[in-house]
Amino acid sequence: MKNKSIVFEKFLAALMFASLVVSTQVCAPPPQAEAEKKTLSEAGKKKRERDCLIALSNGWEYYKNREYESSIRNYKRLVDLGCGEEYATEVYLYFGRAYNELGNLDSAVWAFQQGLRYLPEDKNLLENIAYIMHKRGDTEREINYYYRLVEVGPENTAALSSLADLLKGEERYDDLIDILNRWLAVEPENARVQSELIQTFTAAGKDPLQFIRDRWKNNPGNAQWGIDYARKLIENMDYALAYRELEKVIELHPGSKEAHHVLADAAMDEGDMDRAIAALLGLFELNRTDAQAAQDLSQAYLRKGDFAAALEWAETGVRTSNQSGVAYYTRANVYYTAAEECAADRDSGVSNFQDKLVYLMAYEDYSAAVAKGFGRGRTRADFLEKNLIPTKGDWFLQQADIRVFKPQGNCHSWITRTVNRP
Repeated sequence: MKNKSIVFEKFLAALMFASLVVSTQVCAPPPQAEAEKKTLSEAGKKKRERDCLIALSNGWEYYKNREYESSIRNYKRLVDLGCGEEYATEVYLYFGRAYNELGNLDSAVWAFQQGLRYLPEDKNLLENIAYIMHKRGDTEREINYYYRLVEVGPENTAALSSLADLLKGEERYDDLIDILNRWLAVEPENARVQSELIQTFTAAGKDPLQFIRDRWKNNPGNAQWGIDYARKLIENMDYALAYRELEKVIELHPGSKEAHHVLADAAMDEGDMDRAIAALLGLFELNRTDAQAAQDLSQAYLRKGDFAAALEWAETGVRTSNQSGVAYYTRANVYYTAAEECAADRDSGVSNFQDKLVYLMAYEDYSAAVAKGFGRGRTRADFLEKNLIPTKGDWFLQQADIRVFKPQGNCHSWITRTVNRP
């Protein structure tokens, strides 16, 4: 009995195993079904790819034709199909722009931000979202996106310029100084940025002198930076150091007309005529037809009291300027000042006939200046005519047979010019 029970249990076990094998064979798909499933999956991928390309093409065509709503529908379909990342470069810029054209700024921001998820360094996306922030008046976020643009493209001067303007408007001077320094690293000789940086230092309550000094000391090949440093020193009334720096500029850059000019002007302002004359002589040597330099030399020598040299350079000014009105005015000043000082040196302090002859020369030159369009000579000419040139009585007292007169005396010995009796 016991043996029969054991046999029966073995039979049941065998039966259950056979049933399990049959069941497994029925539920598992045959190899052919697996292949069909794989084929359908590949076909689905191809259909999806085809639908995405159609949506991409339609989106662009509608955008070009300014049918922005239809363009948006196609770009949305492409994204819904799961192709947004694959075609991010072609999709999100125009997706966002289409929203912007319809005035839907929030959706435009969303589209651009979606694009930046896949293309975080895309210049066009960053520029467009910064523009949207500008339209929304969100200056802080606009600044942030321009910072990203600058980080992505350190040599992007357009982004640097826009960011600098924004920071200036917000009075964020420390940040502005940093951005302007970055800009100068890209364009070290950009005069506008240099000037803006110096102004920003001042606005921030900082002395730009150290920056200007270091810039020149580190770049002695740039004459303009040396001149800028000297100008700042002059502004601070440090003439001695300014002279040394300008003379160094001229030594390194002997052809710099501006350095000669700045040095001459500073010396004239401080009353250092010898230094001013040396600078102006160097300037004239750079261009021996420089009428302005000749006229400036005449004024410098006149202030020094060297009338002969002042007249010589005034004559040069007349020749090199093609007899301009201002050149005649300059020469008239030499005669006028000389006659005035000669009269003042006398015990009487009164002009004599010799002085009046010199005043007459000044009158003739002032009148010539007016005739050539330099109106400032009119006042002096009128004053001399009424008060200081020889009168009829003065001429009557002179020897009747003398028709041509030349000023006499030690004070006027440097004058060779003559005047005719009326």
